[in-house]
Amino acid sequence: MNVETSVEPAVLRYRDLERRTWGDEQTGRLADWFYADDAELNLNIVGMPPNGAALNSPANPTIFGADELFYVLEGTMVQSNPVTGEVYVVKPGEALFFRKDTWHFQWNYSNSQLRMLEFFQPAPKAGTGGSYARSQPPLAGPPKQGQDDLLGNWPMARDLTRDKTVWMIHEHDILWRMEGTVRGREILVGILASTEHLTAGKMSFLGGQRSCDYVHNGEKIVFVESGNLHVEFPGTKKWVELDAFDGVRIPAGVKHSFYNMSADPATCLFSVATDYLPGCVG
Repeated sequence: MNVETSVEPAVLRYRDLERRTWGDEQTGRLADWFYADDAELNLNIVGMPPNGAALNSPANPTIFGADELFYVLEGTMVQSNPVTGEVYVVKPGEALFFRKDTWHFQWNYSNSQLRMLEFFQPAPKAGTGGSYARSQPPLAGPPKQGQDDLLGNWPMARDLTRDKTVWMIHEHDILWRMEGTVRGREILVGILASTEHLTAGKMSFLGGQRSCDYVHNGEKIVFVESGNLHVEFPGTKKWVELDAFDGVRIPAGVKHSFYNMSADPATCLFSVATDYLPGCVG
């Protein structure tokens, strides 16, 4: 797609985000900050107090009809699959990915607030969220909070092939790309997850670094994790300036590029639903 759309990009200031709560007394209560929440696109921050949890209740089962990726911004997240007993510990800068129909319990195992950037596609308002979860069979039996079959054979079993429903994403698990063909405008891009429903990734900028021009066949949402970042739109010669935790929603087909005008590094995360390509176009 190379035809500019007439729809303008939307700047998403952290201070102006819609804030809602999720859950109940049984499953746990969480705070949400929404960057996008409609039938086409969803991105939000999930907040959980120290020793808080997101478990399961009849009103809020934690099984959904979408690909989900949680990227930890602060705190320590522990996630289990109560069906398989898989347990993962996720630190800031790390992520966890799973596909539809995966049961998941989560805890904040830290003495600070846990905040996670949640990528969720197809979006809940497309029918993959709460209504989908309540239509699924209830969790059968007591939850498994560990893989008992591995006791007595660890760490020997660590390298054996095992069935997985969740993928942990450390830095060495990222699919790295060096995007850009013009010298001085090459940008290191890390793909955290890419499926038929979403591509989620991370970009790192050195001081004064500028990217190539991008175009995607799907809608894109950008979240600035740290630093100060400018996003330019060559088609209109407009640009926006984003600070940490600000974002921008870019319609499909709109050409854009990134510029870190400061001497300090900057990082951003992004999600494209659904098609990341053509991506870098110059």
